Amino acid sequence: MKNTINELSTLFDEAKANIEFEFVQTLINYKGMGAKELSTNLHEWFDAIEFYKQIYYSKTNKEKTRIGLLLYSTFFENSDFYNILGSLCKIKLGYRGSSYLFWKTKKYERLLGIGEKKEFLLELLEDADKQNMISFFTENHFKEIRNTFFHSAYSLSEEDYFLHDSDPIVIDGVGTYRFNVKEFLYPKIENVIQFFDTFKQLYLDSFDSYQDDKEVDAFYPNPCKATILGSKDGLKGFRIKNAVNFFGKWHDSGVWYDEKYDMWAGHNIRMSHADIETIEINDSLTRYENKEDIKRSDLEFENIVDKIVERNNPTEIYRATDLLVKFGDIRLKKMIAEKNGYKQRNFPKIILPFYKQAVEIGSKIMDMKQVSKNIKTLEEFMAGS
Repeated sequence: MKNTINELSTLFDEAKANIEFEFVQTLINYKGMGAKELSTNLHEWFDAIEFYKQIYYSKTNKEKTRIGLLLYSTFFENSDFYNILGSLCKIKLGYRGSSYLFWKTKKYERLLGIGEKKEFLLELLEDADKQNMISFFTENHFKEIRNTFFHSAYSLSEEDYFLHDSDPIVIDGVGTYRFNVKEFLYPKIENVIQFFDTFKQLYLDSFDSYQDDKEVDAFYPNPCKATILGSKDGLKGFRIKNAVNFFGKWHDSGVWYDEKYDMWAGHNIRMSHADIETIEINDSLTRYENKEDIKRSDLEFENIVDKIVERNNPTEIYRATDLLVKFGDIRLKKMIAEKNGYKQRNFPKIILPFYKQAVEIGSKIMDMKQVSKNIKTLEEFMAGS
């Protein structure tokens, strides 16, 4: 865990050093007017897990296991935790963060699940070269544990946890419906506690580090200068001087803490949710255009394309189509280079979704003759395998 903790600390440092204005916005995590302790779910998460830790270390046997499961499951459920880690990765890479980074999926019909958020985050961690943090999530997060515990679909002996109404949990490549709590679960709870303690301290220390005002370069949404507002109590927001003009008079814009009403408040901000989404989609498209390939998971990319299709903006559709063809072509080249016939037969089912969606959304604005030819060749290859 030492290397994981070091990577987490470095991620905070890298984001702050790269685009400090975005780093500060990520700390504030502004979604709308509200009290500091209530406008984010982080502070209750901090307090709850500290409470669970106290009980966990004071109990033994089944009582220890139950509280450990509560701590473990609660840790992986927090939405702002994923938003902040993902935003820090994006800022390190030169893009904007977002309070709604992992929020809703296609057509906004439902909130993203924890498994989806994890997959989205893994791709960003890959881009940010945080291999130890990737290992933390892949080696310690098991949805089967979280789901069976929260759904009361489990039973306990003094030594073992039994899963009910669930898919098996895969341990060392073998599916099983039981595991030893001391050998398997407790070490993972300890890893979660270490990660939690470090994240909490880094977040709070970052907030408290702003003791004085500081001017930085910013995009809001255009290039400007912003003043980060510091105080003896830490970060109090940011202010952009003379940002908007109302009836011939200039006014400051930004987000800062209103001491009178004891809450965060946005001041003279005219950006709509549609404006924010346009900026975030442009950043996402640019990031994927600059990527050699999708390394860990294509779920985030699929979600971006879904949003673009819904928005029906021709420029975004053109760029998304180009990316679908790009990633399909990359996989086709790998298929052609593959010498193992068994492995080669698995490629078409991976490649075809990229090509078929490219034709579906981009055929009216791009020449899809070669892509259509590739689809036909892959389908014939599958039929002959």
